[in-house]
Amino acid sequence: MKGTRQITTEPNPSTPLDVAPRYLAGRGSETNPVARAVLAFDWRHDYNRELDQTFVSSPDHRFRIGMGQLDPGAWWRITAAREPLGPPQWMAAFSRDTPEEMVGAVTEALHVALPQTDWTGEAHPALQEGAFDGDAALDALVAAGWRNLGEPHGIRRVWSPDYLARAELRRDANPQDLMGNCALALHVGPEEAEPYWQALFTADTPALVTDAFVRALVDPAPLRRDGEWMDEHLLAHLGYTLTEDGLVAVPSAYTDEDLTRAAAQSLATLLAAADGHLTVGEVLDELSDQPLPSTKEGPGPVTTWGQLPPEQQQLAAMLTLDLVMDSARYSHRLLGLDDDTTGQVWQYLTRGSVPAVPIVDLRFTNEDLYAAAGTIAAHMIATTDDPSGILEGFHGEPISSRADEATSQRFWDEHPDHVAQPAYDEICRRFAAAHDSSGDLFAPGMPQPPALVSAAPAYLAGPGHNTATTPAAPLLAARWSRVEVPSGDVYLSPCGRIRTTALHSAAGTSWSTAYTDRATGDQLWHVTADVRTPAEITAAIHEALAATQATAPADLRYPALSGGLEPLAEADWFMDSVPGHIVWTAPDAEMASVGRTTSVSALAEGANPHWRFSGGDLQPGGQGWYIEMADRVPRPLLTAVAAALASTEPVERLARQIPHEHRVYMDIVPLEWRADAPAGDRAAAARRRPLDGKAATAKGSLPAEAPRAQLPAPRRRTP
Repeated sequence: MKGTRQITTEPNPSTPLDVAPRYLAGRGSETNPVARAVLAFDWRHDYNRELDQTFVSSPDHRFRIGMGQLDPGAWWRITAAREPLGPPQWMAAFSRDTPEEMVGAVTEALHVALPQTDWTGEAHPALQEGAFDGDAALDALVAAGWRNLGEPHGIRRVWSPDYLARAELRRDANPQDLMGNCALALHVGPEEAEPYWQALFTADTPALVTDAFVRALVDPAPLRRDGEWMDEHLLAHLGYTLTEDGLVAVPSAYTDEDLTRAAAQSLATLLAAADGHLTVGEVLDELSDQPLPSTKEGPGPVTTWGQLPPEQQQLAAMLTLDLVMDSARYSHRLLGLDDDTTGQVWQYLTRGSVPAVPIVDLRFTNEDLYAAAGTIAAHMIATTDDPSGILEGFHGEPISSRADEATSQRFWDEHPDHVAQPAYDEICRRFAAAHDSSGDLFAPGMPQPPALVSAAPAYLAGPGHNTATTPAAPLLAARWSRVEVPSGDVYLSPCGRIRTTALHSAAGTSWSTAYTDRATGDQLWHVTADVRTPAEITAAIHEALAATQATAPADLRYPALSGGLEPLAEADWFMDSVPGHIVWTAPDAEMASVGRTTSVSALAEGANPHWRFSGGDLQPGGQGWYIEMADRVPRPLLTAVAAALASTEPVERLARQIPHEHRVYMDIVPLEWRADAPAGDRAAAARRRPLDGKAATAKGSLPAEAPRAQLPAPRRRTP
């Protein structure tokens, strides 16, 4: 990576460069490090003018050093034998552009204890058997920050941090094979190109030789070079190019901010796909022993997630995944970026069936869920150990600092490996560093989307997750009988005249009620609520139905000849009338309406039924709902629906259940209560605060319903 290379002087044609890492320095000049190093040895020196090769040897010819184009990639070659002029015990070779300091380090290592070195016997340290230790050489590189890539196919490999140098150790190498598949090799340069230089060692090369070479290789002290003598490719890796005007800095392929933005994008990609990485069961396993923060205060015992009822554990795990996915939209803040947040990642989710546990009975709070989401986010980051998986989210994307340059736009995957891989490593490092601060995603100052909310008006809050149980409660409380049928449930009134049917489907539960004259068998009236009707509104109908059947059953036999919609007038709904139709519309956003067809001609033309109550967006694909009633429906049911529509009392919801397109018209606040408070007291004790960005206007706490006074006349819309 660019950050690992150092040029410590201001470059120009006449000023030397201090270059690190050392392997990018190259040979630097036309000097002969071998000849210079062995002059003090008093070795024999031969020069072959025809071949332009030089050979030096120890007095008894056990050690020989050759210089010249002896073999491709081996400008210098060192051999050592136990017997004078005998076969080599080990060999080492270095290509011409090997930095002279590294070749010199090897020759100096051979000349131990100068001037008492014994070159004439087998006692020399470089001639001992079993002295080779290739693993120690690679371990020293790893200790210096090189990457250990494992040992596939019996070849251990390590790479430099910038992917421009690589060392290989072959355990089954032929001791006499130097130029084919030697035991230890170092290659410098991009993997896809011919190396700039290389160093090769056979299997019996003593550790004092390989150790000396590695020490010189990883020495942090820079090597001084003249830029005019350096290879242009090495200069390019250092960030410079040589021109007629001298050395000119080359713009970096990416900036520090590019790395941060790529890491942020990777983090957002991971978190946004939380439900694809973890199942509900895996979330529960991770949270099982974690205490609920809300139970750490107060006299009661601390509760762990695993101690909650199973259905509450399942719901909490689903909501935790929701929060983790939603945090993707502002996760860039963990890496110090200040961009504006994007829209909510998850909207009306339908992943799995939500357990039908009443929100008022939950033993965990929004704050508990925030803590759980921080734990799961940290777990996801910590267990994402495959860099390729992290990088998938951005490697085909344009580099941020070049994204707006139409003529020079560059993408991450356009760079060669030696440019891209160091960046990827740093991106992964920054990605992993977010683990320690992942809990901050749900701390004060962050968007903190609540999972449990209080929302008004109810007619825009969606059906909720108890569409099968909440509407049934008033009927069961009034001792109506329940019969299971293949498609749902049937509830029968004690008198036998009223039949309420719940039809269950993947989309929810629809309800229909019919009143039948027992004497004639004729159906006098019916009411139908679709699957998206808020459960509280359907429950209001059933509550009025059960109460009237128990106290004034005759009132259910006769239709409402007039009245029934007084709650709408009290709530300032508008009333319009056209021939054959009357329509009441909710004030403000006008997102709910009541319509009645009054003329026989309109009914004959297909207007059906007589009454239609609706709320929300009823366009195709919208999340609106409707209730239809026959003309003979009794007044108690009309009043019950009208009162439910006009009520300002908020309803409790999972945030995931509120239709996204309705939010701008609603007041939505987080539910806050103590987890150990009695269930019946929680709604009254809940402290509500406006949710940033959710409500169209800042209305504060929702007002209580006004006491009834003398009924005003319906407010008609002004033309």
